[in-house]
Amino acid sequence: MTKYCYKLAMILLMSAGFAVAQGSNMPKQNPSPNNPDAMPVQPSPAQPLPAQPQKDPAASADVQTKIQSALQADPLLSSVSVNVTDSAVTLSGTVATQAAKTSAGDIAKANAGNRKVTNNIKVNAGAGAEATPPKQ
Repeated sequence: MTKYCYKLAMILLMSAGFAVAQGSNMPKQNPSPNNPDAMPVQPSPAQPLPAQPQKDPAASADVQTKIQSALQADPLLSSVSVNVTDSAVTLSGTVATQAAKTSAGDIAKANAGNRKVTNNIKVNAGAGAEATPPKQ
């Protein structure tokens, strides 16, 4: 009877060892024409890439049109130029007061979506049809 128990224990140990050897500890093989039984290697999940802004020229043009129209509606801001890219809105030109510069920036921010607004507008008290730079 002891001999029978030893044989049974030996069979169980060998079966367990074989099962472990066939488990996830073995390196995975790439499928090849010479080895049709090989399991395909699954790529490990990579870090997800950050969302990239969609490059839509029509959307940039729409934003530029909205901002430019809103600025043209105010006679004090009609000389302000707008440049829109996929990620930024840049204002440039000359206005008569700091309040007008701030107003132009607020209009741009309200219509820029997720774009960064850069306000490069110069304030010149004599700004008008022909603005001259301030004397230094």
